[in-house]
Amino acid sequence: MSNPLIGIIAEDDSDVDCIKIIVRKLKPSQKIGFKKFVGNGCGKISRKANAWALQFKRLKCNSIILLHDLDRKSLPELREKIDAAFLPSPIEKYVVSIPIEELEAWLLSDPSAIAATFDIRKRLNLPNQPETVPSPKEFLGGFIWRETGKRHTYLNTKHNSKIVENIDINEIIKKCPSFRDLNDFIISL
Repeated sequence: MSNPLIGIIAEDDSDVDCIKIIVRKLKPSQKIGFKKFVGNGCGKISRKANAWALQFKRLKCNSIILLHDLDRKSLPELREKIDAAFLPSPIEKYVVSIPIEELEAWLLSDPSAIAATFDIRKRLNLPNQPETVPSPKEFLGGFIWRETGKRHTYLNTKHNSKIVENIDINEIIKKCPSFRDLNDFIISL
């Protein structure tokens, strides 16, 4: 049997990189390949999701992860919009994962991962419910700027994957309900 090949649809390359790291953390003993399509924002994802899924099928992907930030949208309305654009999926195994409000909320779940990434030696206090933080990307940027004494400017394209490399997946599971479907999907592969 060949190794699994996962197609990832996401807003940008940094989201794809984070998903790859998460998959490898959850399936450390399994060799998994990846293909990707990036929307460069969320607008293109709902328009192109099904066409990209068809391409993944042609590329022999076994499953698809579609990641789309909620931002400030209504979760039921966004899910309905994505489902309408994506379904029927040409690949049976797939998950639509919608971080509340952004993927960066997941990163806020583990203060020690942020401390390790930015060499912060003091204990960090972050909200216990990161998915309630408005604009988590901006929050994370301001937080890192302050906590590093203005030594580090956070760039999601550069730092998100580094934080995920240090993150304890159990912290995301515990603090971010929107992550659980993705976690369960990856475990089931």
